[in-house]
Amino acid sequence: MNELVENNVEYYEFLSIIHEISKKSHLIAIQKDNIKKVYQNYDSKLYRIKLEKEIAELDKLLAK
Repeated sequence: MNELVENNVEYYEFLSIIHEISKKSHLIAIQKDNIKKVYQNYDSKLYRIKLEKEIAELDKLLAK
């Protein structure tokens, strides 16, 4: 009987460890997604600035 109780306790400890690992890995996945979105927004801002400069140059050429 004691052996069965010990096995159950070990099993619940194991499940607890697995649960903690899954929570951390889920948070890491969320962080990676957020970092990816930040970089994409930053890249799109840079691209927008570049396009606006090119449009301004083309406007100057057309005005001549």
